[in-house]
Amino acid sequence: MSVLLALCSALGAVLLFLLKLVGILLLIGMVLLALVLFCPFCADVQWEQGVFTVKAGALGLTFPVFQYPKPQPTEPEEPKGPLGKLKAKFRAWRAERKAKKAAAKAAKPAKPKKETPPRKKAKLTLNIICTMLRGAGRLTRAIFGALRFTKIRICLGVRGEDPAQAARTYGKLNAWLYTSLGVLDRFLFLDFEELRLLPDFGSAEPTVEDRVSFRVSARLFFIVCAAVRVLYEFWREKVLDVFI
Repeated sequence: MSVLLALCSALGAVLLFLLKLVGILLLIGMVLLALVLFCPFCADVQWEQGVFTVKAGALGLTFPVFQYPKPQPTEPEEPKGPLGKLKAKFRAWRAERKAKKAAAKAAKPAKPKKETPPRKKAKLTLNIICTMLRGAGRLTRAIFGALRFTKIRICLGVRGEDPAQAARTYGKLNAWLYTSLGVLDRFLFLDFEELRLLPDFGSAEPTVEDRVSFRVSARLFFIVCAAVRVLYEFWREKVLDVFI
């Protein structure tokens, strides 16, 4: 009897430990999810001297992810020392292993696929179309409301074939730019640090260095909430049956 009680107490202690471990893991997962949802993700976009660069990250820390045109690749250096030779052998072994796997996969005969009868999709009705339009509008408003464009720096030179043409282009561009910014400001958060359009009258070489840069950031919480609400409405109105 005492052995049975000891065994039951040991099993209970193990189960309690496992439940605590699962609870701690769930708590960590919820904290990480909250950090991901409320953490502001950002991207730095820059165009300068004909090079377009995008850096992405979070909490104000960004890392380069895209550049056009791409820099010219440098020639690989010869492996130096025993560690370099070991790395070269490891890379060659990985390449040989991938080639063998690809050859074995190509030589293996393909399995015949089972034919399944096509599933009947729901019909597209006026109610479904209205629901889709409402969901698209709600999701678009959530995305535009979550986006923040900050650290905007624009410096552009306005040029023409002659000084008169450059002056006319300068006036037209000012009228177009400020009107467009007035419209965009009603839907987006815009924070300018620099906005300059400089006329470049008849110079043989451009004297104004064109550059455009800004940071776009957003919190995923509001976008995810809107997306979940739209998906629930689509499921309730059977909109998903049209596509699935």
